[in-house]
Amino acid sequence: MATPLLLFGLLSLPLIGLCWRQLSNPRCHGFYRFFAFETLLALALLNLHPQNIQLFTPLGIAAGFCMSGSLAMVLVGLKQLQQGGRDERQKPENFAFENTRILVTWGIYRYIRHPMYSSLLLLGVGIFLQGVGLVSSALLLVLVIFVGLTVRVEEAENLAFFGDSYRDYKRRSKILIPGVL
Repeated sequence: MATPLLLFGLLSLPLIGLCWRQLSNPRCHGFYRFFAFETLLALALLNLHPQNIQLFTPLGIAAGFCMSGSLAMVLVGLKQLQQGGRDERQKPENFAFENTRILVTWGIYRYIRHPMYSSLLLLGVGIFLQGVGLVSSALLLVLVIFVGLTVRVEEAENLAFFGDSYRDYKRRSKILIPGVL
């Protein structure tokens, strides 16, 4: 038991270092995103053991699709944010890639406003499927809650920054899942 906790603590240190500005401001979306990443880390340490990984079972195949889809969403989302151009005026708690000059509404962002948070959820489901159980179910639920809180705060931030254009964008797109949510 001490080894997984020690590993969790050691792996959390770089994340804490990376997110120290967000952790000092509970009103920014990065505060809640940090806890989503921490929950994802706990889920990964719980479920991603060589003896647990099942590549060629139905759950293993589904997990692989979820994790691959997660990676694809992150890469596409980051590329499209980069095309939006950097804007130094936004909050210092944001990572540089989050501060765009214009509202990105093309590509994957045409359908969903938060593809990278969708990616976190897909990754969480993929990791969960590698070791379905009570504790991993609870961690997945906690992940969903923290991603939901992150989205809620970021939606308010985006509305304050982009104004009516974001309000219009909200009417045309979904939050996390195209055509559903």
